Amino acid sequence: MRKLFLPMALMGASFALAAEVELHGSVNADYATYFDSDFDPTNAANQDIDLAATAHIDENVSVTVKTNTHSTYVTDSTGSKDASETRRHYMARTTAMGDGGRFTEFNFDGVELRWDVTHAVALVFGDLTYSAGAFNYYYWRDPARYAVITREEGLRGVGAEFGNDKYGKGKVYFGASEDTDHTMALFATYAFPLLNRANEHLVLTPSLDWMFGQHINRTHTYVLGTEVDYSKSYENLNYGIYAVWGLHPYKGKGVHSFLLEPSFNFYFFNLGFTYFYTITDKDYKAEPQLFTDDQYMFAVEPSFNLHKKFTMGVSYEYHDPDREVHGDDYTFLGMNNYLYPTMGSEIVFWFGYNFSDNFDTDFALGISGKVEF
Repeated sequence: MRKLFLPMALMGASFALAAEVELHGSVNADYATYFDSDFDPTNAANQDIDLAATAHIDENVSVTVKTNTHSTYVTDSTGSKDASETRRHYMARTTAMGDGGRFTEFNFDGVELRWDVTHAVALVFGDLTYSAGAFNYYYWRDPARYAVITREEGLRGVGAEFGNDKYGKGKVYFGASEDTDHTMALFATYAFPLLNRANEHLVLTPSLDWMFGQHINRTHTYVLGTEVDYSKSYENLNYGIYAVWGLHPYKGKGVHSFLLEPSFNFYFFNLGFTYFYTITDKDYKAEPQLFTDDQYMFAVEPSFNLHKKFTMGVSYEYHDPDREVHGDDYTFLGMNNYLYPTMGSEIVFWFGYNFSDNFDTDFALGISGKVEF
């Protein structure tokens, strides 16, 4: 308790002297029911809540304290636990209804001190997180689990964030990695706005994540890659394409990941695609080489804006965890109903059918909600 007294006192003093205090965060909650071939249901519900309080000491200096709570599930017979979410395809990474792992305490998730030296340069110190190459595909939107370049990593150290909308924005972080006590981490990225017009945008974003030291607690020492984001609008016609390439080593050979996500909108009609593929070393299983659940995945969803707060879509997905293993692929056909109560919120009612002999889950339905503030 004595060890905590000084940092708690300093934190309390910072907030007491603050000119303004803001509370912000995100709330994700979901529920799903999975029916087997005998139409016997299995229910699961999870949540992922992140809260942060930012105290503005003055117009240029602020301190942020972050907390989180995540539901858990038992991953193996030893009783180890991990963060969770429901899947639309089959029951996995879920906390069963009635399981105490769904109710967890809030945990301290880091502190960050920020100093805006100028309008274009900021220095940050504390617990910093980063990721690159995130998906727009609705199930893989969590960068802590899924990414083309690098999944979410954390370090305690220093960093610089710089740039503006005209010339681009970048960041460099360096410090002690959260993975082990023998590892240092370096992350650098910069977004180049090659086109920045009122109705047309093209942004090129290279990124590098490098870890060095003993026992880095992951199979790859570095990850590098590039994101390309293009969008164009003309009256009621909007279209764009998001493409990513990522490279990381595995046992001395390079693993290349590719993502292509085109999108199209015309009046009330929307069309979205996701194509993902990873070139792996065929001498080893695909799973330890991936930053996703599947080596190959394709998804398409046409949808219709029936109201400014309601959209209905039909989704088709094909998943293959390992291209060298036959019979492990599956398809999913479903319907998604999107509700948008207000800015920063989304509720999705979904249901669908799994076409696979690998698991005894046929029909599934559920609801998920997300709020950011």
